[in-house]
Amino acid sequence: MAKVMVMTDRVAGIPRELAEEYQINVIPAAHIIFDGKDYIEGVTLSVTEAYQLIKKDPDKFTTSALNPGYFLEEYQKLSQKSPDILHIVLSSALSANFKTANLAAETLKKESPKTNLRVFDAKTVAGAQGLIVLAAARAAAQGKSLDEVVKVAEKARENTRGVMMLDTLRYVYRTGRMSKLASRIAALFNIKPINKMNKDGTLEFVDKVRNREAGYQKLIDLIKADVETNSLHFMVMHAAAPEMAERFSDLLRQNFDCQRILISEYSPVMGYGAGPGAIFVGYHPDIEF
Repeated sequence: MAKVMVMTDRVAGIPRELAEEYQINVIPAAHIIFDGKDYIEGVTLSVTEAYQLIKKDPDKFTTSALNPGYFLEEYQKLSQKSPDILHIVLSSALSANFKTANLAAETLKKESPKTNLRVFDAKTVAGAQGLIVLAAARAAAQGKSLDEVVKVAEKARENTRGVMMLDTLRYVYRTGRMSKLASRIAALFNIKPINKMNKDGTLEFVDKVRNREAGYQKLIDLIKADVETNSLHFMVMHAAAPEMAERFSDLLRQNFDCQRILISEYSPVMGYGAGPGAIFVGYHPDIEF
């Protein structure tokens, strides 16, 4: 067993088989609520089912934040396996989870002073966050200490980027960045925004396209302009659009020396604002440790 237990949320999109292989504890990023009923992503509601609900009636789909007690219980469970825990949280600029996790960490320190817990802000989400988590988990699997695993996570964070394309603006009003009427009008014009993750963990609009193929090419152009090497690891995440993920992955293979491409599902906790059809890709070069 690894000396360090790595924990993250479902926004990171860690495939089940890799979570099992590297003993990554994956928890929900929030509760999902639809028409007044509470669900847990990946437990009482699958990702596919969640997107079906979003399509059915987006106004009845919302999320509810986790409380510190939830994190504390997870930390207590992991402390039974190892006194060293690294919790990699989605960007604090986009979620309150980092703050909530730290509140739980303060309680844990009082109750279990021998437990060494680090709450780590990924400063990104989705496939980029997933790549950071996997780099840290591989280091933990090699038996590295908590300090060493944190350094690997920091190095991965520094070298990992993420870009995404929305397939429609139909659902973006859920983020508060556009009115419901404006989002519907924009959707009629088939506008597909291109965004990138900034180093501070915020998402920035950089361009727009009118069709998917042009969008795929724009994402590839952004990646090429951002990296110094053609040899990259990728994690492609899709919002109920596996065929789009496969198509984009094929284009990545044609344009880069792909060391590895992982395909996963984009969490509906964030996807309810991005909408079905969104594509996010995280990427980085080899992380040596």
